[in-house]
Amino acid sequence: MVLKEGRGLVWFPEGQRSADGELQPFKPGIGMLLDKHRVPVVPVSIRGSYEAMPPGRLLPRPAGISVAFGAPLDPGDLEREGEGEEPKDRIVSALRERVARLNAERNPREPERGAE
Repeated sequence: MVLKEGRGLVWFPEGQRSADGELQPFKPGIGMLLDKHRVPVVPVSIRGSYEAMPPGRLLPRPAGISVAFGAPLDPGDLEREGEGEEPKDRIVSALRERVARLNAERNPREPERGAE
């Protein structure tokens, strides 16, 4: 497995592109993975991809896309911060909140996309 070999893994926890450009709920898979393997996770904010290629579009259109990386996070810390009955649920909850905060920090004039 990639993680056992010490290699990185890219995971899109929303599971698909957003239908409206807003941050969507995270699927439980990332929580299950981090609960089992306890490797650091780096939250990432991608801006502009919806404008470049909304669902249903076959080819991207010119648009600025930017990517911002947060600090690596420990799954144990996420588990303590998050909400939910099971560790995987708390990890997912806290990770989504961290991505929402990263989005908001990037452009404080915009409302927090996906923040609840």
